[in-house]
Amino acid sequence: MDGDDYQKVLDRIFFVSEKLIVFDRADDLFDHLIKTSISLTMADAATIRVFNVEKGTLDIAMGYGLSDGFLSQPALRIGEGITGRVVLEGKPFSTDDVTQVPHCVNKELARLEGIKALICVPLKSKEGSSGCITAYKKQAIAFAEHDLLLLSIFASQAAKAVEKTSLVRDLQRQVTYDQLTGIYNKKALLKSLDMQVNLSVRHGQSTSVIFLDIDNFKMFNDTQGHLLGDKLLSDFARVLKECCRKSDIIGRYGGEEFVVIASQTSKENAYVLCTKLREAVKTYKFIGSSGIDVPVTFSAGISSFPEDGSSVDELLKKADEAMYKSKIAGKDAITLWGTPKAS
Repeated sequence: MDGDDYQKVLDRIFFVSEKLIVFDRADDLFDHLIKTSISLTMADAATIRVFNVEKGTLDIAMGYGLSDGFLSQPALRIGEGITGRVVLEGKPFSTDDVTQVPHCVNKELARLEGIKALICVPLKSKEGSSGCITAYKKQAIAFAEHDLLLLSIFASQAAKAVEKTSLVRDLQRQVTYDQLTGIYNKKALLKSLDMQVNLSVRHGQSTSVIFLDIDNFKMFNDTQGHLLGDKLLSDFARVLKECCRKSDIIGRYGGEEFVVIASQTSKENAYVLCTKLREAVKTYKFIGSSGIDVPVTFSAGISSFPEDGSSVDELLKKADEAMYKSKIAGKDAITLWGTPKAS
């Protein structure tokens, strides 16, 4: 490649890199990265791997020109195989025959796919590598040095776009979900309840609101520490999710207060559901300091549409007041709005 050709390719890289800022959806961004990488290197196929924080593995986010069998291969750990090493070391790698590379862990898959030459570059940022782009050829013809350089330049721009897309996704999630527990936040919860009440009005169905407050949470926080307090809240939300039905809506109202919206459910049936939740919470092993299990209970109040109100504010207010009666009665209790005693 002479100087003029090289400059033309560089100009193209900067052109396609400028387009990266328009992508907010990960799938659209990955599709653009894959196709551009193939075009820059004249490869037959390509994959992009990104680090999965929850699993601690490098997962194939998208591929092109490869079979489903190849793309469904097991995820790799950091430092494992060719791509794992590239991400760990932050250095590109190229070979004209991947099946002859000692640390390749998927040689048989490569043979079945007909892959020979390979070039892999890290998605590298200031904080380190978050994944990698890998391009493949089905002939034993090594990628040229300029392919390695050009793909590395493009990958450095791509890494910024991947970080930006991830940030956008996190911000979008924060609009709807509570960051600590992963369930609906108060704003999304109120919106969902409003929609559910409107549906109940339209179809003449019942909707019940279960207001839950973890007993003695402040004391737990003060004695066990805020980190374990956060874990308790996260685990409490997990118990709710595991016990509730798919049709139920679960949200964190604030602090240690949670709300379950039970659609098409009478007050009596909501009481049955709440009793199930109470037993599940009692049997769950919440962790305290030194790994000692700590018993946890909650106080609850239940109101229902239409008998207890026709608006979101009315239903929440009455469920909250019913919950407060449970507190006064000695905690670890459930109170139905309109009944004199907790149980």
